Amino acid sequence: MEHKNTALAVAPASPQMAAKLAQNRTGRLTRDQRRVTLAAIVVLGVMLLCPLAMIAQFAALALTGMLPPATLFSLILTVCGIGFMLLMSALVFANLRTFWGDTLSAVTVRYARGPLKVHMSEHERVELPFSYIVDDYSFAPFVVPPDIVMRPGAPYIVYYAARSRILLSIAALDAPDSADWQPTFDNLP
Repeated sequence: MEHKNTALAVAPASPQMAAKLAQNRTGRLTRDQRRVTLAAIVVLGVMLLCPLAMIAQFAALALTGMLPPATLFSLILTVCGIGFMLLMSALVFANLRTFWGDTLSAVTVRYARGPLKVHMSEHERVELPFSYIVDDYSFAPFVVPPDIVMRPGAPYIVYYAARSRILLSIAALDAPDSADWQPTFDNLP
């Protein structure tokens, strides 16, 4: 699908999106975006406490000798339970590190620039029938701000969190205000 020059028909960024773009184009998160990453850190930290507390309780019971007698079933159940708790802890910790990096790193924002492509899912997926792609960044249709018209083939610039890859802001490059949203930082990997 070829994009035709429709710069006159493309609306400039809304005031809310313009505020996000103005901050993201400098490589920094807005106050609200930083708040979201901090909230994710708190929630993930609380989630990390659950499996760690269960492992600590088991270790305390084992160290005090208060475990019930070992049977084959109890050993299998214990090994599976500890393995599950360690796996959950590792998953939560990995996500925690991702959001921690987005919050505290010097490079918190990246961008992708190019024509918008629509990628249809290979299998019928009700939760994600397709995704949008700009350059090497893809995002789900349900995260697109409601005030942005998505036009396949049209050029866009997308700012996203460097580690968690959360969509932060987006603007059409053929809009009348597109020069205002060009990045002022190097897009480091």
